[in-house]
Amino acid sequence: MKVMLADFHKFIGYSGGIENVFAKMASALSERGYDVIAVFADEKTAGEPFFAVPKSVKLLNLYHLPGEKAVKPSGLTKALREVIRPFSRAAARNQNYRLLYQAKTQLSRLLEKEKPDVIVSFREPTGRLLLDGVGTKIPVISMLHSSPDEIFYGMPEAEKCALAKSARIQVLMPSFVESAKKYIEYNRFAVIPNAVNLPKVTADVGADKETHIITCVGRLTGRTKRQHLLIEAFSKLAKDFPDWQVELWGDMYDKPYVAALKAQVKKEHLEDCVHLCGTTKDLIPVWEKTDIFAFPSHHEGFGIALVEAMGAGIPAIGYKSCDAVNELIQDGKNGILVEDGAAALAEGLRNLMLSPKLRLEYGKVAQNQSQLYEAKTVWEKWQRLFNETALN
Repeated sequence: MKVMLADFHKFIGYSGGIENVFAKMASALSERGYDVIAVFADEKTAGEPFFAVPKSVKLLNLYHLPGEKAVKPSGLTKALREVIRPFSRAAARNQNYRLLYQAKTQLSRLLEKEKPDVIVSFREPTGRLLLDGVGTKIPVISMLHSSPDEIFYGMPEAEKCALAKSARIQVLMPSFVESAKKYIEYNRFAVIPNAVNLPKVTADVGADKETHIITCVGRLTGRTKRQHLLIEAFSKLAKDFPDWQVELWGDMYDKPYVAALKAQVKKEHLEDCVHLCGTTKDLIPVWEKTDIFAFPSHHEGFGIALVEAMGAGIPAIGYKSCDAVNELIQDGKNGILVEDGAAALAEGLRNLMLSPKLRLEYGKVAQNQSQLYEAKTVWEKWQRLFNETALN
């Protein structure tokens, strides 16, 4: 079976969560014998993807296809998008679609040439170009990578109409099905979590160490990941716990927010115990030294890093208000859920920091529960979905 993975978004050197899933799926399907075409849309031509894609996968840049005229998205349209973004999310998304629409001809020819049996769309604008712009009759499985409340907020009506034409819509958590139905009339949902390559290590979270580590993994961004709340929470604890440190791992492309975090660390005199570590392609050494995983996100679609931490036997703390996180973390069983805000986060952290026994107890449960998201199990679910979709 020939499967096209379509994520019409920048990919070269970009380390976002969707890019991670895109690369992992391409690799996993290729290993299982699928003929895989992975298509992204990036103005850049130089450089390598942050996440490796095997040579067995045909990796194509929609904006720079061999034998086709290069697509150069309109600078005026991009500028207009940024001007209107603060006033209307829907209008900004429509402008973004106009940028993608410039590649309609190239996409039509690519589909005619490759003739995939199934297409997996990784973002709503991608699906809109496939299902509305090109009007493909090839079955499209649309992935929703976040909570429906976040995804559908400010979504243009044309984008919703295109999404409703999907052969199937994949959501990450069972609760997301009913949530999505608030926004779209649709009944062909498939619940498949993200596949997680669980670490083959177990952190020694109950050990008496010279230094204990609270880890947060995720791109540094204020609207979603909110690392500033973790720094604020730790500022309330640092004097009482001089042997504890915080490590923030993740892409630092949001320069204003990174600058604000650095200023916050300096203001709170935490330079010696809060560290902005950047990105890494190997989290194993990070998990090995971690004692608590802190996840102060406002919203999540799943939380791959959270499940990886669970897989290493690390207890986690997050917010009750955060979709997906409040299903993955079971309060008082494999971690702690608290009310939103820095004060509640500090109190929850204090409880875990004071009790090696509690960290060990929660960590063992977390490690057992993480097996539900083990990669082999998840890819088998995708294989069944491909077969059902292609046959229909």
